[in-house]
Amino acid sequence: MGAKRTKSHSSLITRVKDFLVVNLVPLGTSPAYKPTNLFQLAIFHIYHTVLIFLHILLSIYYLFSRQYYIAKNNFLAFLYHHHRTPQLIAQDIKGLAKTPQHVGIILKYKENEEGGGVEGLMEQVADVASWSVGSCVKTLTVYERSGKLNKMHEATYKVINRTLKSYYGETIPTVKLRTPHDKTVYPEGMTAEPVVVDLNISFISHDDGRGFLVELTREFAYKAAKGEFEPSKVTVDNVDRLANQLVITEPDLVVLFGPKLDLDGFPPWQVRLSEIYYAPHNDSVTYNVFLRGIRRFSKCKINIGR
Repeated sequence: MGAKRTKSHSSLITRVKDFLVVNLVPLGTSPAYKPTNLFQLAIFHIYHTVLIFLHILLSIYYLFSRQYYIAKNNFLAFLYHHHRTPQLIAQDIKGLAKTPQHVGIILKYKENEEGGGVEGLMEQVADVASWSVGSCVKTLTVYERSGKLNKMHEATYKVINRTLKSYYGETIPTVKLRTPHDKTVYPEGMTAEPVVVDLNISFISHDDGRGFLVELTREFAYKAAKGEFEPSKVTVDNVDRLANQLVITEPDLVVLFGPKLDLDGFPPWQVRLSEIYYAPHNDSVTYNVFLRGIRRFSKCKINIGR
């Protein structure tokens, strides 16, 4: 009788244990991590509680961080506004230790958003071109991954000139557009006549990035295999010279107008020594982000090792 009672009691404990193990484990848990006894079940829930607590803390931090940066961006947008006045732009950069001569910007193509599409990209380029002229920038490189503007020089040129006119009146600065990938220049007459250009704008895409380095490596290997090229001539200086000739020279400053640090395929060789700036949680092309990038550049110190 006593043995029967002990067996029944043991069976009850086993059923309770099985019930707890089966029902107190979240659905979707990998079989490899499912507890098989009460001790493992307790440890499992301790870890699970700690992870939930950390997740809550990180979510709260992210929420407050996002709100802080959004408020900061809005305040600086109100504090620093060009009002389409070149004198105000010049005043904003006055007194800086140095300003970049070559600025690269990374734009995102947004098709289904307000202010998006190809027309939106053109307006963004025109705005940044106007700020660049006012900031004494001589070269502007526009990177858009898919190259939407690479073959739309004429339309883009008209939008840029219209925007420059709203800033500078009838005395419009001279702008030249080029696409290194297919060696096109607009206006075409600028290649034949010596014209003083206030701003050179280059349009590049993903094809000018890693793809260029791959093609360059293949070309070196092909010529070396045929005996037309000595492998010893593949040096950093030679690659740098070819990259400058065939794509773009290295920008002093690269400004990202996105919410996170993402070069999106920008030519890697050309950003070895560039100062890179972005404003967290910003997702629009604004003057205050451009200005903050220039101010950051004025304070940076570049150390080139041997």
